[in-house]
Amino acid sequence: MSRFPPDRSHSPPVRPRLLPLGANLEHLKGEAKSLLKARARGDASTCPVFRRLRRFAQADDSQILSAAVTLTEAQFALALDYGLKSWDELRKVVMTNRPLETSDVPPSPRALRIPDPPASRGGSRFTRTFEMAFRYCGVPCDYDTLAGDSGQAFILQADSQHTPYGPWGDDVKELDLGWWPLAGWGAMFRLDFLSRAYGIALRSLPLDREAWRADWAGHFRQHHQAAIAEALQAERPVVAVENVTWLVTGIDDGTPPLLGQASCDPVAHVRRLGQFPWTVVVPGDMFEPMDRAAADEEALAFAVSLHDERFREFSSDCPFQVSRSKSSGKASFALWAALLRDSERCGPVYYSGNVVECMKLNRRSVPPYLRQMATRHGRFIAGPLETAAELYESVLERLDKADTSHEAFATATGRETLATLVEELAKTETRAAGELQTAAQKMKA
Repeated sequence: MSRFPPDRSHSPPVRPRLLPLGANLEHLKGEAKSLLKARARGDASTCPVFRRLRRFAQADDSQILSAAVTLTEAQFALALDYGLKSWDELRKVVMTNRPLETSDVPPSPRALRIPDPPASRGGSRFTRTFEMAFRYCGVPCDYDTLAGDSGQAFILQADSQHTPYGPWGDDVKELDLGWWPLAGWGAMFRLDFLSRAYGIALRSLPLDREAWRADWAGHFRQHHQAAIAEALQAERPVVAVENVTWLVTGIDDGTPPLLGQASCDPVAHVRRLGQFPWTVVVPGDMFEPMDRAAADEEALAFAVSLHDERFREFSSDCPFQVSRSKSSGKASFALWAALLRDSERCGPVYYSGNVVECMKLNRRSVPPYLRQMATRHGRFIAGPLETAAELYESVLERLDKADTSHEAFATATGRETLATLVEELAKTETRAAGELQTAAQKMKA
C-alpha cells in the first residue's frame, strides 16, 4: 500500500503533514527518492504531493505522471508537503530539532536535587527505571517482580509495519522487528495496576504529539515542567522517556533542563537528558497497596493476554494509543518466523539478534517471578505455576542456542533453522500461557 494519500482532484493539496517524531534527514532523503520512484511507476497517489509544485498546481494526474521530474523537485515537493518553504528549510528544521547529546553535567545551584541514584545492574530499561523510582520513594520492590507485574517479562514486541525508515510503500520491504523489543509501550498499559499493587500514585503527564513535534521546549513548559518540579521538590524522582528511559532527579535552566540517570547506566552519575521527554510518569502519594494474592491474579491475566494478543483489553489504562500494527505474543512469533523465511523483508541479522537478546533479558525474570508467586498460594495453584516456570526455563535454554551469527543468517538454511526455533518457542510459550491461565482461574475460584 502506498503511503501517499489518494487524491484525484485538481484542487490545491490538503493542509501540510506534520514531520514525524525524531525526523531524520537521511530518512527524508530516502522518502523523496521513494516518492520519485513511485511517480515513475505511475502511482497516481503521489500526485497530490507533486501538485504542491507551482508548475503542477493545475495539472491533472496524467500530466504529472508523464512529466520529467528531478530528485531536487521531489525534495522540494516533499518539503512543501511538510509545510516548509524549501528543502533547505526542511533540512534546517530537522537539524535544529535533532536530539542533543547527553552529557555529564554539574547541577546548577538552582537545580532541584535529591541524592544521586544508585548504579543500575542492567535489565529492561523500563522495569529498572521504575524499580529505582519506587525504591527512592520507599516502596518495597524487586526487579523480577516488577518485570512480571508490568508484563515486560512476558511480552514479545513486534510491529508489522515498522520499516527501517518509515512506511514507504514498495520501496522499503524490510521490517525492523529488532527495534520494538526495546520500547516500553507494553509497560505503559500497567500504570494503574502498578499504582494499586505497590501503593503509590503514578500519573502520566499529558502528551500533545502535534504540539510536541512543533515545539519541544514549549510543550515541556506547558505540560510537564510544573508537575516535574513539584514532584522533585517532594523528593519523588520522575520517569522520563526520550531516546532512552531516565530516572529524573533534578531540573535546572539548561537545554534540555532535566538531569538524571539513564535506567541501565552502570555508573551512578548525573547526566543531562538528550532531548525534551515525550512520555513522563510522575509518582505521587503513597497508600495501602492491594492484597498481593489479588495482584497475582491480575498480573497473570495480563501475562496471558500478552501471549494471546488481547492486551488491548487493558487499553483504558494506557496514557497513549498503541497502533494496530503492534503485537505482543503469538502474532509476534508468527511474524518473526515469516520474516526469516522472506529474504527481502527479514532485514540484517541484528534485527533478529536484538529480538533474541531482549527476549532472553525479559524471560530471565519469569521463573523466579512465578516461583515466588507459588509460595503465596496452595499446591493446586503452585503446581501450574511451577510447570510454567519450567517451560520458560526451557525457552531460555533454547534461546541460548539460537544462532544469530552473520554466517548463519547469510544462508537460507541458517534462517530456516532460526525460524523453526522461533516456532518451537511459540508452542512452548503457548503451553506456558495455558498453565498461567489455569493458575489464574484457580486463584479466582
